[in-house]
Amino acid sequence: MYKDIILLTTSKKMGNLCIAGVEKENGNWVRIISEDDEIKHAVTAKDARYKDGSFPQIMDVIRVKCKGHNPSYYQPENYVLDNSFCWKKLGRSSIKELLRIHPAENKPYIFYNTDKCIDGVSVKGLKDGDKYSLILILSKDVCIHVRRWPERKRVTMSFTYNGNRYRYVPITDIEFENTFLQYPEVNHKLKEKCLLVVSLGDLHTDRKHYKLIAKVLNI
Repeated sequence: MYKDIILLTTSKKMGNLCIAGVEKENGNWVRIISEDDEIKHAVTAKDARYKDGSFPQIMDVIRVKCKGHNPSYYQPENYVLDNSFCWKKLGRSSIKELLRIHPAENKPYIFYNTDKCIDGVSVKGLKDGDKYSLILILSKDVCIHVRRWPERKRVTMSFTYNGNRYRYVPITDIEFENTFLQYPEVNHKLKEKCLLVVSLGDLHTDRKHYKLIAKVLNI
């Protein structure tokens, strides 16, 4: 099984990567996962490579060989990586093409409520057809918070979507976070418009799934 996807996120997970994008043919979400339980099925940087050893870039159109579809109760988009096959770059996409294939989504809420997390029991109680763990949204009134929480400097985001305010959502977009970690510990309002790829994370020790900003795309 091969998946040709527009790569939208290579965000951080367990010291490794969470890889996701949309299929170029139909716009369906695909999350690429490994079989490694110890890193919660993240993908290593070694396995996320082209044949020449280079690392794929956001908006690359890539071909990934998968062993099959392996949905979990909270992440129905998961496909297991076959790491015996190097990824292949098919070309580049653009924001315009992305939005034609997969328009910004319009749901009442991000992952079922207006909080920054949802408990695992609630997700398990949903019908399979209602479950999703990746969403592409056009946000409003974006504010980046740089502060200590309390042991180290962290970057979170607040924004408005469909009239609801989502506050202090963690950011796993490596490049975006690293940029703002250099900023003073204050709130920074974004003037430019942006698309957000939001992901529903693994079950935390408090038995909740947290919403994560996996990628910030400027438009």
